[in-house]
Amino acid sequence: MTERGLGALIMFENRLRKLKKEREKWAKRENINCYRIYSEDIPQVPCILDRYPNGLVLYDKSSLRFQVETDHEARLKEIVRIVTNVFQIPEDQLFFKKRKKQKGSDQYEKLSIEGNFFWTKESNLEFQINLTDYLDTGLFLDHRITRSWLKEKSKNKSVLNLFSYTGAFSVYAASGGASKTKSIDLSKTYCDWAYRNLKQNGFESPKHQIINADILKWIEDEAKNTNRERYDLIFLDPPTFSNSKKMYEEWDVQTKHRNLLLLLLAKFLSDKGEIWFSTNFRKFKMEVEDEEWKERGYKCINKTKESIPLDFRDDKIHQLFCIVPNGDETI
Repeated sequence: MTERGLGALIMFENRLRKLKKEREKWAKRENINCYRIYSEDIPQVPCILDRYPNGLVLYDKSSLRFQVETDHEARLKEIVRIVTNVFQIPEDQLFFKKRKKQKGSDQYEKLSIEGNFFWTKESNLEFQINLTDYLDTGLFLDHRITRSWLKEKSKNKSVLNLFSYTGAFSVYAASGGASKTKSIDLSKTYCDWAYRNLKQNGFESPKHQIINADILKWIEDEAKNTNRERYDLIFLDPPTFSNSKKMYEEWDVQTKHRNLLLLLLAKFLSDKGEIWFSTNFRKFKMEVEDEEWKERGYKCINKTKESIPLDFRDDKIHQLFCIVPNGDETI
């Protein structure tokens, strides 16, 4: 390993010890069980480290240039050694994954079949986590604040959760007193997971519906239904891109979000309802102009900055837009 590489690892270890102490104090004070510790703070150590009650998840974010370097594997082994040493854990409590740009149905692809499920708490709600079998663990930690906001806004409201993943937003909405929730996702695996999360928190009820469907096809069909439901709050956090064989058309968030949002506004939103739209596409640009929202009696508020938790140093981890009626200042 080069002298420069060794120097970066020494910096990494020092940084990790400092972050460990700071994050543990903060998490205890805020009663948070799952949180981010390290996120590519040192460019020569491009990895992410998340903490869960049952272990740590380490994501390798190395670029292709880093991956082909002769000492890449040795550097990764040293990073693993440093992490386990700093946190005083055995290696079997550190779960290593390689994060890459997802294509097609990659977001639904299993990495293994170890079945390492356990329950963890967030805001006194319980969520099932899996540290081994999938790239993501079942709970997007960067949306911790957004979930709490949605809970506060859900009382006596009907909530539609599109691209619902494991249903965390639906659980929060139900706990906030939503009159009903509807969660829709392409993956049966994640729909089943969402059902378990709702059931664990006491929301196994016909009022909290889960639909395993191609979201775009479901919306197209429902838009033709004159008796379709309208919703007081619509939340969607779609993938950046998908060409899954299960979908009848390709999805690209930049090119398709405009038509989708305007359709939801016109056909699915109740009077004085709200749409919350999130994306983790780093180059995303909202294509609906302020004047267009205004003409329809709405405004689009960019809530990204306030929605990113303190344990995330990456201010582009997601973007969040709240589309609300003109004159609504409660968001």
